[in-house]
Amino acid sequence: MSVVCDDYLVPTVDAICDYFRIPEDVAGATLVAFACNGPELLTNVCGIFVTKTSVGMGTVVGSAIFNVLVITGACPMVSPLGKLRVCKRRFLRDVLFSAISIVMLWWALPVVDLFKASALFGMSAVYALVVAKSDAWLGPAGQETSALENALLDSGASSESEGCKPETCKPIVGAPFEGDKPLAGAPFAGDGAGQEAPGFAAARLVSALSDIASRPIDFVLALTVPDLKAYNVSVPRMLVAFFSSMAWLSGTAYVVCLGSDAINRHWGVPQAFLGLTLVAVGTSWPNLMASVVTARAGRGAIAVSNALGSNVQNVFLVLAGPIWVSVLLNGDYVADGADILASVLWMGITLAFVAAAVAFEGFRLTSMAGWSFMVLYAAYLVQATLLA
Repeated sequence: MSVVCDDYLVPTVDAICDYFRIPEDVAGATLVAFACNGPELLTNVCGIFVTKTSVGMGTVVGSAIFNVLVITGACPMVSPLGKLRVCKRRFLRDVLFSAISIVMLWWALPVVDLFKASALFGMSAVYALVVAKSDAWLGPAGQETSALENALLDSGASSESEGCKPETCKPIVGAPFEGDKPLAGAPFAGDGAGQEAPGFAAARLVSALSDIASRPIDFVLALTVPDLKAYNVSVPRMLVAFFSSMAWLSGTAYVVCLGSDAINRHWGVPQAFLGLTLVAVGTSWPNLMASVVTARAGRGAIAVSNALGSNVQNVFLVLAGPIWVSVLLNGDYVADGADILASVLWMGITLAFVAAAVAFEGFRLTSMAGWSFMVLYAAYLVQATLLA
């Protein structure tokens, strides 16, 4: 699902936005947000309408916790200087909306009626409007934090750059991860050339193995989905690329739901637990790998910002949208599994922990904070396993 989303669907939506001259900030908060969250969205749709389970809801909630703790924690850990400055304005905005989404989700569950579903789904439009108009209302917030600005942080200087740039989607979706090659023009970690940040070698090995395993998938997709990066863009080609990408996403989401259903039947593992852990990590793993590359190049602040921003639309759009349709068609939606409610509580705990850690360091993320996020995620996995 992530390969289809990152390599085909997101570039297709980008091309559509460019072709029809949709403003970047509006596109990023609407169409591109939809495309970037495609795996979670289609898994939720299949879980609600096909297998009638909570695997989709578990995936969205589990992915949100993974994004906040693991992706946010990994960025400073592999950053060349071991610390990042985050965009203060965007960070505060997304923390506020994330807190609202968690409170509303807790309020709406476990029985979601039309009023609750409409309130949740309607907030996606409110958030998109705030994202699209924040620069117009408050003025530009500056440019992305550079490696030089991070160096100023390392030397103790006070940089006021907030690292703000119009957001598009989840952390650096589709960003290249090519073994030992950094992004173009990016500095290597450490003091000397060729040195690696701690923990990067293991991530590079995992990515290389994943790349080898995905070669057959890449071959099949290249035969069936037009690559808009390699051809002249036209409306028919964009339509074919969009609908073929959505067809592949739908098919793979269906397989994921069937697989989790089979595991549930044969081994008795709860569907919600599978969504919260295995499926959530699987859908978010490529974003972690891409964020590691970006952070290693000294540009991890944008990955941190997008990890938080994507979680807001995961709740308001990806989760609430299909539930709203289900309520319209079938009446009240009932979420099964007490572990879902426990994980929503964990969403609040993790958000508060990350927000406090960032604010305490003066809107910086340090490698020490990153390690503490990893420990907290391990505690969450233990708790989810015990509840299962």
